[in-house]
Amino acid sequence: MNSCQREILNFYGNDTICLDFTHGMNAYGFDLATILVLNDKREGFPVAFILSNRQDSKALSLAFVAIKEYVSISPKVLMTDDTESFSNAWRTVFGVPEKRLLSTWHVDRSWRRNIYFKIN
Repeated sequence: MNSCQREILNFYGNDTICLDFTHGMNAYGFDLATILVLNDKREGFPVAFILSNRQDSKALSLAFVAIKEYVSISPKVLMTDDTESFSNAWRTVFGVPEKRLLSTWHVDRSWRRNIYFKIN
């Protein structure tokens, strides 16, 4: 996280935080986690990136602890994918947000998978 990202996270970080992984983009087994905040126009702004070969709560908690050293935030809304690792790690480090949302992409994918398996 650079100084601009830190400033943006401090400014917008008490509203909505979005967390998502990008999978399988390299041959080395590393995934990219992106932390975004929503700005005044409700557009996502990336404030931190996490490169890791693990996606469990313990690994994410370590990254969140490092981020917490530089910012003091308590977001109202946390948007994540449909796994619990992001949410559990976030709650461990930053506390429980007022609301947790699932990203529309992950909800759509889960619905489609569920429908597919029920039909076939």
